[in-house]
Amino acid sequence: MKRFFKHLTIVIPVVCLLLAGAVCPASSHGQKVHVRGYLIDNSCWNERDGKDVHSLLREHTKECLQMPDCAKSGYAIVTDAGSVYPLDAESNAKVTDWIAATQRDDDWQVDAKGIWLDGKLAIKKIELQRAPKH
Repeated sequence: MKRFFKHLTIVIPVVCLLLAGAVCPASSHGQKVHVRGYLIDNSCWNERDGKDVHSLLREHTKECLQMPDCAKSGYAIVTDAGSVYPLDAESNAKVTDWIAATQRDDDWQVDAKGIWLDGKLAIKKIELQRAPKH
């Protein structure tokens, strides 16, 4: 019986490694995601210093999104639940151009679809959500 358990302690890790190898190649393609939240630059998000997060997200302006230091820091989408989806480098460049082309001044609620890979969101499609009436 001891011999059986000794072999199990070898077999189980080997099987786990084999299964992980079968899963890893598929995960290298990323996971499709659909994210709804607020677009914000990483600089402002990281420096919120106890500010009311919901006010910061709703009141964040186009002018700030386009400031050189803010744009250089890259962008993220923050959901109402508090999940943060930083954008990858290519998406940051696309979003910079997209921001410039929009007429929205504040309340950057967005709906984005893309691929989540290695802790970054590669945006395939992004749209502004209808701004609520104040």
